[in-house]
Formats: sequence, structure tokens, C-alpha cells
Amino acid sequence: MLQLIRAWFEICLLRRAPQDLPASGYLLGISLCCYGLVSVLVSSQSYTFGMALLLTVVDLGLLVIFAWSLLYLQSKTARLNQTLSALAGTGSLMGLIALPLLLTIAPDAGTTDPVPASLQSLWLLLLLWNLFIMAHIIRHALSSSFAIGFGISLLYALLNMQVIVTLFSSQVV
Repeated sequence: MLQLIRAWFEICLLRRAPQDLPASGYLLGISLCCYGLVSVLVSSQSYTFGMALLLTVVDLGLLVIFAWSLLYLQSKTARLNQTLSALAGTGSLMGLIALPLLLTIAPDAGTTDPVPASLQSLWLLLLLWNLFIMAHIIRHALSSSFAIGFGISLLYALLNMQVIVTLFSSQVV
């Protein structure tokens, strides 16, 4: 497990690529479970536990559909396990990094005080780094340029946010 976390971390640092992971269904299952657990932890800061579970299922579904569709359209579905393992694993790590920021902001969520600029800057940096990681993974999965990977990762992030806001905006605690 430590080697797996190290591999995800190195992908986050853009030192490794999704093809460096084994094309294993078992690894994919572990990656998706980790992603789901972290997603529930992160989502439960803003939603009830039941809504956080539902949001996680939607988020996981979007991730799987996105990766499969992207690879299917490029006739590269053989790369699905590695691509999804990389996306879910790095997403798990990024979620764990984001959790302390959310915990710092969450106690003040009921007040009208603005979030400090330093926390907003950290959140923005984390979002940008997550986009770079996704772009790196997509670039390798599609054998394309980083610019194409970044454009696709940005499109996915916007689509994901729109679906989540549409389905869950009225459910925030």
C-alpha cells in the first residue's frame, strides 16, 4: 500500500505517469475506494453524511464515465484501469491535502466573515495543481500534448462543478 501511495504522490509531482501503474482491476478497486472515502470526508464538511455519500456516488460516476468516454473516443480503452487508478489515487491525495483547509474554513461557515485571502489563495493553488495533475494523466492516457490534457481537465472540472451545483446546491448544511 505504501508503494501505491508513493506512486500516486509521484504522479502528483508529475514524475510518473498512469502507465507506470499496473493495469490491475484490484488496484483500480483500491483507488476508487480510497477516492470514495476521501470524497465522503471532504463532502461531509458541507453536507449531511447521507448527502455526502450521494455526492460521492455522483462524483465517482462522473469520473468513471468521463475517463471511459474519453478513452473510448480515442480507441484507447485498454488504458482505462491505469488512467482511472491514477485519477482516483491522485484525487484521493489532493482531497486529503484539501481537508485541513476545509476544516479551517468550516467553523466560520455560519458567519458572514469573509474567508481570509491566504486561505483563498491556498485553495486556488490547490485547484490549479489538481488541474495540472489531471492534465498530466490525460496527456499520457491519450498520448497528446499537455495543452490538450489541460483543456480536457478544465472542461471536466467545469462539468463536474456544474453537475454538483445543479444537484446539490440546495442541500448545503
